[in-house]
Amino acid sequence: PDAEIIAHLLDEDETTVPAILFRYDKHINIAVLKVNLDLCAKIPRFSSDINYGQEILVLGRDERLNMTIAHGCVNFMGPTTYERHHYLFTGCEPSIGGMVIDFDGHVLGMANFPGTAYIPSSIVLKCLDMWKKFQCIPRLHIGMKLSPIKFLDPIHVERIFRKCNIDSGLIVKEVSHGSIAEELGVRPGDVVDSVNGECVATTVELENLIMRICENHLDQGGAIGSCMDILVGILHMRKGRKGPRHTLSLRLNVSDDVEVFISDCAWSFDDRILTFPP
Repeated sequence: PDAEIIAHLLDEDETTVPAILFRYDKHINIAVLKVNLDLCAKIPRFSSDINYGQEILVLGRDERLNMTIAHGCVNFMGPTTYERHHYLFTGCEPSIGGMVIDFDGHVLGMANFPGTAYIPSSIVLKCLDMWKKFQCIPRLHIGMKLSPIKFLDPIHVERIFRKCNIDSGLIVKEVSHGSIAEELGVRPGDVVDSVNGECVATTVELENLIMRICENHLDQGGAIGSCMDILVGILHMRKGRKGPRHTLSLRLNVSDDVEVFISDCAWSFDDRILTFPP
């Protein structure tokens, strides 16, 4: 909160003004700043459409503040230690904080560190809305790392459909050791297909849904640090075949801090070879 931040207005006079850091959210990896201006700011056009493989442009600035433009395509990669499962990726040179736009000039998201990740615009806008309402960005700690079936390549999607008769949902890649999800029997290879009765096909949809659930919780008098129950539809997968479907009630903590995920190497899942735990 005591960091000194300077905003460059990029006008003909190369004006700089101080900025105030209101909030840095560790989970989303986004900062909320306040800049006092007497100028009219032009609001860009945003788009929440996400098309896998779509061509995009990533805007940035070099050390002299000259604009840089890189060309890439929307893709998804499973989250590493420093990445979040709601990140999407551009496949081009890293650019921190620049806009990711489509060829019509609509803003699809904000380029992010590390690597070529970007935060979709729907999540950026929801974060700003939450901050305005609550001065925090609440989220549930779900205890799972997930990967969307629809963002796999067609060969693997077809294999999963042929063996399991499903073509949508979120594959559980890892379960946090000691989490409520682990206690209720969720294992890597299982598939999450709904949350509170709403179907989820991508991790971006899941993140937006979780934030909306938290928003409703705080609107109804809930607070950061409280617990709430959500219903998660799970297809249990065993030995490469679809098992029973259960609706699990997960009692989760509402937090505005980053989730601490405890990996357990005994459980693993590789959607490339379609191996499931027994």
